[in-house]
Amino acid sequence: MEGPMSPMDVKPLELQQLNNNNLQGAYSAMSPMGSMPPTPAPNYPPNHPLSGSKHLCSICGDKASGKHYGVYSCEGCKGFFKRTVRKDLTYACREDRNCIVDKRQRNRCQYCRYQKCLMCGMKREAVQEERSRGSKANVKVEESYPTSTMKDLTVERILDAEQKSETMNGDNALPYLRVGSSSMVPAEYKGPVSHLCQMVNRQIFQLVDFARRLPHFNTLQKADQIMLLKSGWNELLIATVAWRSVEYIEPDESVNIMGSQERRWKQPSLMCIGPNFTLHRNSANQANVTPIFDRILTELSIKMKKLALDKTELACLKAIILLNSDLRGLQAKTGIDELREKVYSSLEEYCRRNHPADDGRFAQLLLRLPALRSISLKCLDHLFFFHLIGDKPIEQFFEEMLDQPFMAN
Repeated sequence: MEGPMSPMDVKPLELQQLNNNNLQGAYSAMSPMGSMPPTPAPNYPPNHPLSGSKHLCSICGDKASGKHYGVYSCEGCKGFFKRTVRKDLTYACREDRNCIVDKRQRNRCQYCRYQKCLMCGMKREAVQEERSRGSKANVKVEESYPTSTMKDLTVERILDAEQKSETMNGDNALPYLRVGSSSMVPAEYKGPVSHLCQMVNRQIFQLVDFARRLPHFNTLQKADQIMLLKSGWNELLIATVAWRSVEYIEPDESVNIMGSQERRWKQPSLMCIGPNFTLHRNSANQANVTPIFDRILTELSIKMKKLALDKTELACLKAIILLNSDLRGLQAKTGIDELREKVYSSLEEYCRRNHPADDGRFAQLLLRLPALRSISLKCLDHLFFFHLIGDKPIEQFFEEMLDQPFMAN
């Protein structure tokens, strides 16, 4: 008599049936009184990506990610101003120094963009003070990341890290998510939910492998590596799932708006958790987590589909998420910030080179990050509620994963 199949042995169609039938009942039984407890709205600090989400960038009018150097601004204008000040760059205007600086044309004239940053109130001294504060505690880090050595942090190297991490089978994955004795899962549903947890654990293993393959990540103190992974793993996982789910999004041919060039899409019903492993919307509905399911697919996957987001851009966004220099307690805050800025500039150049007619592409990519952060917080709420996160502290979990042998092939 054959034993039970593992998720890696099940065919896609069989997996879909598993998701629709077994997981529906599992999640339905797990949901107390058919609903999730309300989650209080978090209070974000001023520099959090979500804190300025209701404001517009003072410089270009794009959606602001927060208040930077004294002014509400988007990530693009924030990074542009910081690079200009730190590198003491000078620009020249080819016109009459009165160029339009808006969401579509902000990259056309760097001189006028910088002047508008100053006119709107951005403070050069705020950038200099930020660097000065970090340099006092990170002199060694500053010395370890001169501009010349960061040249290897290219989009090609970042893509290579993404592609090689995907080939890792995850057999050595540690069980961060698991169905234990305290999990709110009825006995008859522990099998399918356990399979789902195993699949997610494999994806987390690949995310750690991706981080270790990024240039300079392994030169950071282990405490910083753990802190970055702890902060970003959920966002990295959701970004990967959203991108994999793009192939299941179909155009809605029934919608035909007269004179409109915009393509419409059907309501997505499948989410790709891993290779040949999909989760159906019916399962999310039975579990009362449809809002999260829909947000991932509509705010991320459909946007990625419209942008035709390629794997290089995905990998760069994941590197930006991982290299979060805003975290408190980082030993190499300044060095990590410079690595992140390098990824920003590399991605911006990649967008400009591969999509010359789309001036706003770089900003559109960055605008997915606040939504990604918001969704990831909601997902964590559900994992904790269902007691699917192990008892081991997450710091210890990532430390053990980083201690495993690493083959940089």
